[in-house]
Amino acid sequence: MSEKQSVIKKILFIIVTLLPMAVYMVIYMPTFFWVESLSPANGFHIIHTAADDMIPVVEVFIIPYILWLPYLVIGMIGIAVRSRTISRKTSYMLMAGMTLFIIISLAYPNKLELRSAIPDRENIFMDLIDYLHSIDTPTDVLPSLHVYDALVVAAGLHLAFSEKKALLIASDILAFLIVLSTMFIKQHSIIDVIAAIVLFIIVFVVICGKHVSGPYSRQK
Repeated sequence: MSEKQSVIKKILFIIVTLLPMAVYMVIYMPTFFWVESLSPANGFHIIHTAADDMIPVVEVFIIPYILWLPYLVIGMIGIAVRSRTISRKTSYMLMAGMTLFIIISLAYPNKLELRSAIPDRENIFMDLIDYLHSIDTPTDVLPSLHVYDALVVAAGLHLAFSEKKALLIASDILAFLIVLSTMFIKQHSIIDVIAAIVLFIIVFVVICGKHVSGPYSRQK
């Protein structure tokens, strides 16, 4: 097999492996924006704790927050290349979490009122935060999908690349910074973060629980 044919075969393998996730996203995104557009008759439940007021704004955390999407995309492609089985399970975890997020948002419309704590500082990071806030509403934040999705991809990478210690350390550090970023730029309350972690644990145990005790072999 020529090198060109090998590359084409790998690309097709990735496409087929990630196809269920791609189809799901075609359905999910319009649903997400529809939910975001709703104005509940009884108003929104405000998500807030005293701990949120104690967390300072650290604008440099906008960087890991923005890196969330590249982390998910590159991580999912890497997992797909490594193992179709693990890729599918990781996709199922993402789909389960996002579906539950929609259900929670409809049953318990929620909102943040943390953005007033953003200081009036002049730098490129603050400009990025201001832009983010201008395009992203503070509604339907529980649980934090930024946190949930990052944890899912980090877990998928651990299952797919259990022997790649340096890779996993780098992945875990970035995932941890993404989790922190949601609070340090006032995109989420600590309640949203805790809810995402709890949801991740439940979904992970349900979908991958029987495999936790032993490493995955490379499966196509």
